[in-house]
Amino acid sequence: MSRDRAAADLAALQTGRTAMADRLRQPGWYDPALGILVAALLSTYSFAYPWLTLAALPGFGAAVALLVAGYRRHTGLWVNGFNGGPSTKPVVRAWGAACLVVFAIGLLAEFAFDVRYAMVVAGVVLGVAAALVSRRWTTVYQRELRGEL
Repeated sequence: MSRDRAAADLAALQTGRTAMADRLRQPGWYDPALGILVAALLSTYSFAYPWLTLAALPGFGAAVALLVAGYRRHTGLWVNGFNGGPSTKPVVRAWGAACLVVFAIGLLAEFAFDVRYAMVVAGVVLGVAAALVSRRWTTVYQRELRGEL
């Protein structure tokens, strides 16, 4: 392979990555919908009926599948948030740590200290965080694909 051919191939590859990064931005409704789903699922813990949370899980899964389908229809592709790229891993780790902390505090308040609707508050906090982190993750991944990071 010649040096010029290799340079042309690398340039074409970068052009493709940039084009994919441009298509990657989710539609405006995606992040709020994700946040609402997370908040709704976690809020079911406040109602002290374990069957309610179990019953909500299939609905949550179906709604997430619809979100994925809508994202695919809008962008033409799907990127799993856990398998983005090296620069997205800190975003995912921070999100996971925040989930564990807020979820634990919510459960502790709700069930150990009998603070009614603490899991609704935790669900709303994590739902808003899910929407914000989703948008941030996409921005980081787009920058990575463009070679800006």
